Order: sequence, then C-alpha cells, then structure tokens
Amino acid sequence: MALGPWQFNARLRQRFLNIHRWMGRSYVVAVLFGGLGGLALATRSLYGLVTHLGFALLAVLWLFATLQAYLRIRARDQVRHRQWMIRSYALTLAAVTLRIYLPASQIAGIPFPDAYQTISWLCWVPNLVVAEWWILRSRLAPAVV
Repeated sequence: MALGPWQFNARLRQRFLNIHRWMGRSYVVAVLFGGLGGLALATRSLYGLVTHLGFALLAVLWLFATLQAYLRIRARDQVRHRQWMIRSYALTLAAVTLRIYLPASQIAGIPFPDAYQTISWLCWVPNLVVAEWWILRSRLAPAVV
C-alpha cells in the first residue's frame, strides 16, 4: 500500500526508473501472496456465502488486475499498464476502505453481521468504480504536450 502513491508519480518514475521497476516487482509479489491468502481466507469469512463471494471476488480481481498490469508492461504497453495498475491499486485500497466502514457501521448502530456482509462488497466495488471513472476521465482528457 505504501508504494502505490510513489509508483504513480510521473516525475519520480521518470527520474528513478530502476527504483520504480523494483518497487513494482515487490508490489506484484505482495499482491500474489495477499491475493492467494485472501482467496483462501474468503472461504472462512464470517456470515456465509455473501461474504465468501465478496472477499473471493475481490481476491480474484486483485490478482487478475495485477497480472494484466504485469503482462501489459512486459509488452511495453505503458498506457494499459497504468490503467491496470490503477485498478489493482484501487483493489489494494479495499483493506483501508474496509477498516473505515466497519467502525463507522458500528458507530451508526448497524448490526455487525449485516454490516459485515455489506462491507465485504462495499470495501472494493466503489473503489473499482472510481478507478474506472478515473481511467475513462484520463482517456477523454486532452493530451498534455
């Protein structure tokens, strides 16, 4: 999570390309472990099928987005690499979103089982929607020369 903001900084990326590449490799390895771990843990999540599916789909999409980003950069397609990394990082931030929503739901007095089932989806779906909006917005923006 800590590497993400630095990876998206164009000035740092251009100036320190080797560091960008090593941080990217570290990120891919971390997502591999995190995604596989998340997939295994999804089957043991609390409160049934809704949470199992929410967390499992998050793990699968996180692994998929990161794999696509890796494949795009190996193909030297920097534009699509960046788009897939935006998606991947949005899914990475699901951990943060979950930790914001859970206490907020408790403060709001929502019963934990109901909140947990909803948040198993709410922690990542809006993040991915925002990422897609960001990608679409950047496609429509005029090129800066």
